[in-house]
Amino acid sequence: MVSQPLVAQVKQAAAAPTVDPNAPYMKDKRIPSFSLTSIEGKEITNKQLPTSYKYTCIIIFSPDCSHCEHEASELSKNADKFKEVLFIWDSYREMDAIKKFAVKYKLAGQPNVIIGRDPAFTIPTFFRPKMTPFVAMYKNGYLLRVWEQGAEVNELVKIVQGN
Repeated sequence: MVSQPLVAQVKQAAAAPTVDPNAPYMKDKRIPSFSLTSIEGKEITNKQLPTSYKYTCIIIFSPDCSHCEHEASELSKNADKFKEVLFIWDSYREMDAIKKFAVKYKLAGQPNVIIGRDPAFTIPTFFRPKMTPFVAMYKNGYLLRVWEQGAEVNELVKIVQGN
């Protein structure tokens, strides 16, 4: 029989936050500095992001992650609800795998989607994710919220609709 304190410890460990309290985003609420190589081969920095979008959503993903695939599928299905959102999909994986992911989930060629690889690893260093997908939503360049295990589309829609 398991003692009550041990059960409480296990529950507490399972519910413990996975946020790195020393991650730079905990102190700096602005979009991080980065240089991303897009699937089209273009270098895009945080200073070159279009200013026409009210929201910016940074997603750190892995092309072979089932949770990332689900996130991409749901966002793609609901793309019409995110016209005011610039999505930045960043992966550390090989560019060929990122390209296949982008095509499979209809992210390639979308006007409000930048997808590629951060060769200097600046985005993951800024957020220090423990899992993928890691989602960070910004409004007018300042952090609103982070989801460490992917965001539900309905939650993102509520934010964009001002609810």
